[in-house]
Amino acid sequence: MDVLYLAFRVLILIFPAINFKSMSWRLISCSIVIALLAADMMVGSTGSSTADYSFGAALGAGVLQSVRFLLLVRPLEEYRHESDKVPAHQLPFIQRFIWVVKLVHSPRGIGFSFMAENSVVPVDPHHRTRASFIASRLRWLLSHYLLWDAATLYMRCNPALFSGASFTSQGYIMQCLNVAVVFCKYYAYLTCIHCAAAVLAVIVNLNEPQAWPQPFGHWKDAYTIRKFWGKVWHQMLRHHLTLFGPHRPKRNPWDPVSTEHPSAREREPWATSYRRLCYAFVCSAFVHVCGDVVLQLGVWNNLSSTSASKAINAPNVIGRSAPYFLLQPVGVLVEDAVMEVGKRLGLKEGTWTRMVGYVWVVAFTSFVLPFSLDAFSNAVRVGGRPGEGVADRTTLIEAIADRVFDVQLVPLMSSWFPGVTGS
Repeated sequence: MDVLYLAFRVLILIFPAINFKSMSWRLISCSIVIALLAADMMVGSTGSSTADYSFGAALGAGVLQSVRFLLLVRPLEEYRHESDKVPAHQLPFIQRFIWVVKLVHSPRGIGFSFMAENSVVPVDPHHRTRASFIASRLRWLLSHYLLWDAATLYMRCNPALFSGASFTSQGYIMQCLNVAVVFCKYYAYLTCIHCAAAVLAVIVNLNEPQAWPQPFGHWKDAYTIRKFWGKVWHQMLRHHLTLFGPHRPKRNPWDPVSTEHPSAREREPWATSYRRLCYAFVCSAFVHVCGDVVLQLGVWNNLSSTSASKAINAPNVIGRSAPYFLLQPVGVLVEDAVMEVGKRLGLKEGTWTRMVGYVWVVAFTSFVLPFSLDAFSNAVRVGGRPGEGVADRTTLIEAIADRVFDVQLVPLMSSWFPGVTGS
């Protein structure tokens, strides 16, 4: 962790705990933090192209977090934790600082008044004791590591994913499968990190098990693009991404909680909801373009160390992540229109409509994502360090197959894949 990023992590805790009342001071504090993030984006490097992209995206998310907690919201006065006995802004500074630490490290608002009502999947009642929770998360860690390993093995064997060919070069069916494998790999990777952190936090008695629900929603809910992002994938960034849209009326966190069922409340106009969704995906595109920037700088640095001409001719990836996210509202608009037509024709939601929905989500994602994946894959192949590519990694599954069964999986599985056509 570099000094600039460490300074950001400290200031994002100190400034909200000070609780500036003046907009001028809030603007100054936000500007200082964003300047640190921008500087870190220019000089920060992890030594790995994949990690560079993830680090850049984390810096982009830090910008949104700074705008939210330092400029648009006064968290000590507008939020409440379930354990609070008095408003947080009335506490001494040290206690306010500790309160902000909990806030900043709970992106979904677990235990806070801003937690989304219907998207977070609570911890299973059978896993709410420490022992059962730790055992369940260790099982999750093992199963998702094996899923990550299997996805990595698939990417090692498929020539379209390491040879520089396009994700679309093996036909549409393989294109859908390739995109699904990429999603599985990152889903498994993030779940492993979350499980490891959850186990550590519960073992050292930092949190109760209820504070660590699973990081993603139920995949059975991903039968529309809107639900895929809102209920399944975007849980960790949900509140940061909805900074700049039409906002629902603020409620005093110390007012009595309404017992009215969410379905009985007045629904907001469709146009308002759609505007909020569009702004959310603009923010998501910004976060991932920050990943593009750090990745691009890393590629330039790697190539310039060997040849200045190679750096000049390096593939450009800045902005290549954006189209995928900016096209999501178009997909939502299409599916909303189709569902509205279906309702007017008297169709009701059922198993078969959900199956059609799953096919639609996979088809749309597989159509719009390869543009970004091709750029990322090409940048890692051309500008990555030796041994960094997926083709250079030996997976655990391979090692077991070789030692136990004397089977070389990569040559065997590689023969199963169709050849690639021109990208």
